[in-house]
Amino acid sequence: MYDMIYKSILAVMTLPPSILILSSIIITVIIVFVPLFFQRKTYLKSEYFEATKTRFWKMRRDLGLYGEYLISKQLAKLEGSKRFLFNCYLPKKDGTTSEVDVILLHSSGIYVFESKNYSGWIYGTETQSMWTQTFKNGRKEKFYNPIMQNSTHIKWLLNVLPDIDRSMIISVIVFSERCELKKITLTTDNHIVLKRNSLLRTLVGKTSVEILSENIIESIYQKLYPFTQVSETVKAAHINNVTSVVSSNNEKIEP
Repeated sequence: MYDMIYKSILAVMTLPPSILILSSIIITVIIVFVPLFFQRKTYLKSEYFEATKTRFWKMRRDLGLYGEYLISKQLAKLEGSKRFLFNCYLPKKDGTTSEVDVILLHSSGIYVFESKNYSGWIYGTETQSMWTQTFKNGRKEKFYNPIMQNSTHIKWLLNVLPDIDRSMIISVIVFSERCELKKITLTTDNHIVLKRNSLLRTLVGKTSVEILSENIIESIYQKLYPFTQVSETVKAAHINNVTSVVSSNNEKIEP
């Protein structure tokens, strides 16, 4: 057997350089693109694609969109009645908007997700306005407290849904598996902060009690859905507004 392997290696090594290069290119293409082909096939059947119609390659190149998709992929496994809303632009009193990454309407409540597809070590407390992202090379970046960011989202969500009690809404901050939540200090039970790979098992333990019927879920969905279908003008205005706030406060925050 080992003689056969040895002879095969020798045979490959004696191939002309041009064929060796071509073979390497073909093998690389297979290794890289075959998994992506199957990922795309799965993606096109997902609720995220059905709702957003975002092209696969655009989603894969955008860390924010990719994070949202991976969250929805995990949440799709939850049992119980549910509906998803993505990139919901909620109106604010000053005429601007507050964008929510993912909203899950579930029989156990309304889950509002803020996705942070970050790497590095993450430090922060519930009450600090700025959190810290630290990289292996020692570089540090500050970013706006995602708990406060999501609290703002929930504020404007309740403004659109005045009949919903705040206790029905669960705030969930989801970080990428690529990061390490080094030191996160929470002082209340109002928010959940976790990495994406623990999302499903964490929520499974919280979704057993039914507080929303299918009819109520559908009613809320129909009320919020129009805010996911805003024009490109509204989206551009939102980004410009966030950018101006970031520039004036020297903060790192996604639109």
